[in-house]
This record gives sequence, structure tokens and C-alpha cells, in this order.
Amino acid sequence: MAQVDQLSATTTLMGIAEPHQSTVASILGAAGLGVFSAAEAELMIDRIRALATGDAADALPVSPNGTAT
Repeated sequence: MAQVDQLSATTTLMGIAEPHQSTVASILGAAGLGVFSAAEAELMIDRIRALATGDAADALPVSPNGTAT
């Protein structure tokens, strides 16, 4: 059986608007099942948190040449 990555203890719903909390819960559940890694889950949650706080610039990844990927 594959080893499932552990999400960090700091991954919480703090800073996530209520309408998005179910999405975060689904991401955490899927990561717990091994659908994707803990690092990928935390990246997705950080993007949701950035959108919820109004800092959309942090929500999209940026390539080295400065364009969104």
C-alpha cells in the first residue's frame, strides 16, 4: 500500500470564506485518500485563501518570465 503524505498541522479553514470551506474540506479529503500529494493540496488551499482575501495575484502561479501559467 502506498504511503499517504500528511498535511501539515497548519492547514486549517482559517482565512477561508464560508462558501469555500466545503471545497477545502473536499481537497483535504481527497489528499487523505491519496488522490494528490499534501503539497499539492496545500497549494490549492493557499490559492483559495488568496482569492478569499482579495489577493488574486497570489492565487495564480507565475512562470519565471512573469506570465501566468
